[in-house]
Amino acid sequence: MLQTWLKLFFRNSKKNWLNLLVNISGLTLGFAGLLIVLLYFNDELSYNDWNPEKENIYRVANKSRQNGIWFSSTSAEAILFKSDIPEVEESVLISPFYRSRVIVDGETKVYTDKSTHTEPNFFDFFPFTIIEGSTTKFAESRKHIALSKTLAAKLFGKQSSIGKMVKIDGNDFIITCVYEVPGNGHYESELLMQFKEPFELHWGNFQNELFCKLTKGADSDEVRKKMNNVIIERNVKPQLAANNMTLAEVKEKYGVMEVLLEQLSTIRLHHKANNAGPGGKGNYQLLLVLLGLSILLIVISCVNFINLSTASASQRAKEVGVKKTLGLSKRQLILQYVFEILLQGFIALLFGLILVEFLLPYFNQFMDKNITLLNGEILLRLIVIAIITSFVIGSIPALYLANFKTIEVLKGNFSRSKKGIIARNVMLGLQFLISGFFLIGVLVIYNQMAFMITKDLGFKKEQTLVVDVYNLGDEFKKYTLVKNVMSKHENITGVSTSMFVPGDGNVNGTNLQYEPADISFNAGSNTVDHNYVEFAQLNLLKGRGFSEAYASDTVTSIILNETAAKRLGIYNDPIGKKVQIGWQRQDDTRKLEVVGMIQDYHFDGFDVKIDPMFLIHWKTFPRTKDWINAIQFKIKPENASQTIADIEEFWKENIDDKYPFNYQFLDAHFAETYEKYEKQQTMFLILSTIVIIISLLGLFALATLTIQQRLKEVAIRKTLGASVKEIIFQLVKSFLKITLIAVLVLLPISYYLMQSWLDNFVYRIDMPIWPYIVTPFILLLLVFTVVGVKALNATKIDLIKYLKFE
Repeated sequence: MLQTWLKLFFRNSKKNWLNLLVNISGLTLGFAGLLIVLLYFNDELSYNDWNPEKENIYRVANKSRQNGIWFSSTSAEAILFKSDIPEVEESVLISPFYRSRVIVDGETKVYTDKSTHTEPNFFDFFPFTIIEGSTTKFAESRKHIALSKTLAAKLFGKQSSIGKMVKIDGNDFIITCVYEVPGNGHYESELLMQFKEPFELHWGNFQNELFCKLTKGADSDEVRKKMNNVIIERNVKPQLAANNMTLAEVKEKYGVMEVLLEQLSTIRLHHKANNAGPGGKGNYQLLLVLLGLSILLIVISCVNFINLSTASASQRAKEVGVKKTLGLSKRQLILQYVFEILLQGFIALLFGLILVEFLLPYFNQFMDKNITLLNGEILLRLIVIAIITSFVIGSIPALYLANFKTIEVLKGNFSRSKKGIIARNVMLGLQFLISGFFLIGVLVIYNQMAFMITKDLGFKKEQTLVVDVYNLGDEFKKYTLVKNVMSKHENITGVSTSMFVPGDGNVNGTNLQYEPADISFNAGSNTVDHNYVEFAQLNLLKGRGFSEAYASDTVTSIILNETAAKRLGIYNDPIGKKVQIGWQRQDDTRKLEVVGMIQDYHFDGFDVKIDPMFLIHWKTFPRTKDWINAIQFKIKPENASQTIADIEEFWKENIDDKYPFNYQFLDAHFAETYEKYEKQQTMFLILSTIVIIISLLGLFALATLTIQQRLKEVAIRKTLGASVKEIIFQLVKSFLKITLIAVLVLLPISYYLMQSWLDNFVYRIDMPIWPYIVTPFILLLLVFTVVGVKALNATKIDLIKYLKFE
């Protein structure tokens, strides 16, 4: 029997090869898309999954009414939460960004860009797999360091590295531990170094990530409430007494910093502070979009499959009638047809696996991943999905076929079922609905991306070369040398530096206080050179920029952005006002004078609101001169490659020959802040193209079968004198009607979903109307073109062939 079924399957497939091609290609693309998304989703969910304490470890974030949510915390919180809250077993402060270091062993120099500063108890929170040495030994001294297995191999090959002394930044360190990160993690550091000395209790600087390990079974909401009470009791109340204010008055006027807890197990995808550590943050929205689009891809393939199968069922009606006459039961007929669909599903699954194997390297490069197809759990899920999908889409046309009446089909008197036509039209409308949504999505996303790319950022990023500065020692002195020499280069129009480069996401924050109005809040801080305002072409609204002509600019001058001036209540008249910042120690009673106010500029992407920020000169607080992490060059577009080569040559001879010469143009650097949305745009474009192609193939095949069933009608109309236009209109109008109904359903759904997508941006376009006007016309044009071509061919039939028996 199985052999007979296979013969019938191949015979029918040969007769309806177009249907088979559309069905298998659609399912192939659907299964391939779903598999890639499932592999990607699984990879994102695997972050920190290996950590046995992942459910008990929480990162502390801090939220305030003025400054939003900060992912970093103070040393005071780390110390007091552990001492005052019984449920907090341990706390640890860790540097939130990777740093670059060169490890020197004799003549061997090894560079790593994944160095992390931490405290001795790091491994209690992140128990990496220990290859050599011990974590106990690592914790004994702040001169002890730990290396990853990969970095240790680069330094010492197959020799043991334990106990070896190496130099980092000119200081001696002893390697006491070699580890391996078990999987994707919050930290994937290659070098672990300890902070130079234990932290003192300090509320002012939000510089490091703070993790707290709670006792098993502890209620995180209750712990969070206790943490907030600690902040009020130990930090806020002493200030209340000094200012003679009640707690309610402080909350009303300033807001009070509030603790939020982010569980390690979910922080990758569900971070509250728009940061998920050095390992990077996942894009949960993109995951959901990709998953939704891959499901829609399978749905539209299934709709195609069911449509074509039911439409071509009439061609197999006599086969069904004969089989019923020979005694085959309804159940056997259904099983046979479902078997045929399962076979097609298996072929599509096989082709899908081959396609994914081919596409994965490109996907990994696009998404910066290292995903492989060898994941038994995901493959098993896909096989189950493929079987269920094939069974479902096979059952509907199988029931339709099995219900043909034997006597009527053998007489040739079968007709199209009204229920079948309605179901087919509904599914065809669903195809147009999905295709239209993809078209509108692409157009709206394109508009938002164009807005972000062309919007005035408040600074000039063009032709700005950013060269990374590593931990060299005397960074400001070396910067001054670079500036003095390279400013004379004929193709370099300016050299400057700032503590952070726009787009880094690494903005240091500290307190900004204006005593006359008793106003205080946290602000972003940027230390810059004299010429930075002019170099970056920041828009100076009031006052002046820094200048070497004023000695006070390196001692007591400060520049505010608009938001900071508004918060301080001095926006209309900021010049000459005196403020203080959190970097000032108790014995530093200086008042910093506002000498300028700049227009707000986007220093951290479009999905982040512009925060209050101030500029001061590097020399105002001498310790900040060690914080230079990049030098910026304005270069002429002519001979840019040679200019970069000249900078590199000078750099290696006079500045740094240990670290790699690493540079990037600022426009490309800033573009990384909206890279995830560009990826969404690309994904939408690719999937839209695939969906539209599948829809058109399905429409073409369905139009072929539908019009073929109406050829006798066409012959009669021609005989009665109908014109070609009239006949084409009669054949096309049912498809156009379905399209119009689909459009009416499409527009409000698409508007709602794309409005939700736009709401992710703080700075965004207003919803454009034209995509909702253009898309229906495109759908109607495609339908008219595809169906119209088939209808036009139908008008050229041989009348005698279809009317000779009438």
